[in-house]
Amino acid sequence: MATLKDDMLTKVSTEGATDFVQLYHSALSSNKRLIASFYSSAITNILFNGNVIADGAAVEDIFTNQLPTTRHDIQSVDCQIINKAYPTAKPGNTARENAKNISMLVTVSGSVQYGGKDSPQHGFSETFVLIPNTESKEKNRKDWLIQSQNFRLVV
Repeated sequence: MATLKDDMLTKVSTEGATDFVQLYHSALSSNKRLIASFYSSAITNILFNGNVIADGAAVEDIFTNQLPTTRHDIQSVDCQIINKAYPTAKPGNTARENAKNISMLVTVSGSVQYGGKDSPQHGFSETFVLIPNTESKEKNRKDWLIQSQNFRLVV
């Protein structure tokens, strides 16, 4: 199986993490009907402030039906590759084809507002484990899905 050098893997993971965080937090704020599509259909581990959430559909329900409008201001994104050869990598693929067959840990920090623009801002910290999206054959599919997530308001 062709492999990528560490600098290319770092570039792929950094770009993937940054793009994912922008898309995901944009959906939380303005396109809530897409939230569930960011989650793997396989077993997920989702925690919001210490509360276990069943799956992506339950997260979507919370943001759609239980929370007011949210605004996220992302201040920091960092990532680290967990597995350089996630099980979706196939023998015979080129290095470029296998570039996104990694899993990664992504940490995000920033502030969030619940409600209108005059609502108070709350700091938050969030950690994701992202895996490659092999579940969809759609042309404009997301490259990464959430396998694990831990969101915590910072007080």
